[in-house]
Amino acid sequence: MDNDRMFFTDSLRAFVVFLVVVLHGAITYMVFSPPWWYVNDPRTSPFFDALVILIDVPIMQIMFFAAGYFAFGSLARRGPAKFLKDKGIRIGLPWVFGVLVLTPPVTYLGYLSRQVPVTLARFWAHDFWGRSFNQAVYWFLGVLMFQFALMAALHAVSARFRGWEKKVALPSWLLFAGFWAVMSACYLFMNQFFEMDYFWKSLYVLHVQPVRAPLYCGYFMLGVWAGQKGWFTATGYRPGWGWVGLLVLSGAAYLRYPFIIPVSGSLLVFQAVNAMLYNLYCLSALMAGVAIFQRCGNSSGRFWSSQARNSYGIYYSHPLFLYPLTYLFMSITMSVYLKALIVIMLGWLLSWGFSALVLTKVPGLRRMF
Repeated sequence: MDNDRMFFTDSLRAFVVFLVVVLHGAITYMVFSPPWWYVNDPRTSPFFDALVILIDVPIMQIMFFAAGYFAFGSLARRGPAKFLKDKGIRIGLPWVFGVLVLTPPVTYLGYLSRQVPVTLARFWAHDFWGRSFNQAVYWFLGVLMFQFALMAALHAVSARFRGWEKKVALPSWLLFAGFWAVMSACYLFMNQFFEMDYFWKSLYVLHVQPVRAPLYCGYFMLGVWAGQKGWFTATGYRPGWGWVGLLVLSGAAYLRYPFIIPVSGSLLVFQAVNAMLYNLYCLSALMAGVAIFQRCGNSSGRFWSSQARNSYGIYYSHPLFLYPLTYLFMSITMSVYLKALIVIMLGWLLSWGFSALVLTKVPGLRRMF
């Protein structure tokens, strides 16, 4: 393994971004798709409901963990000022532009697909800033920018944090059990006040699901800890195949459990078990993903190198291609599985091409992506 460049982390991140595209394409074809989703195709299948559940649970936690894993090293090398300047260019500016310029026309697809008689200009100026407000996929950049800013502030004021030296240390099972327990408790607590899929957007700036917000912070901090403890390096912690088995078991259990409606008994008990299964699946997905890619994806081949280089661009641009494609294919009669496959693969390929030929090539944009 190359200690200077752990290729499997890039490959894992690229695969997770691909799953984001799959997720956002599959929602269109769910039987119980969210009523506010951009495009709801008349052809549906419960297969996509199950697929969305399995993908949606862990992917953002993995992305926050990956961001935290490399954050402290970058902050220590550059210092808070340069660190924040770089993050402002690479994350802050794309976030603001994405929310203010790219999200409104994408969201307008919800009006087009439902034949709501409102012009794009009217929607952009009025409706978007009301009940229709959202940040599309760019909410992730806003939350990430907020976490980086807090980390830089802590580095500036705390000598102890600044002096935190990287030292390889293997985690015990108690660390994983404790992290799982804390995340489950936070999830359960927030679930007493908010539904799992509820988005909090009152202040416009941060657009998050309150039930999952503690997990975003927790996995980011776990990533920072893992990076400083040398996890996944040649002499550090290497997740075993047991995590893959746990992923399969916890995923199957979580997929089944939400469909059990508690007719009698305590709703709190039901929510508690749901929280534990959710977070066990999250943690096992992260570690199983590392275990698989560390052994099978630690390559700098042409395909994975391109995927790694363009993963940010694919994530950023895929709504511009994927959602219009779901709208264009609404009126086409074909197998829902074939339709979803075509739409998802076209959306991914177009996003990949746009990132490779534009976002990572054009001066100015290249600095961001």
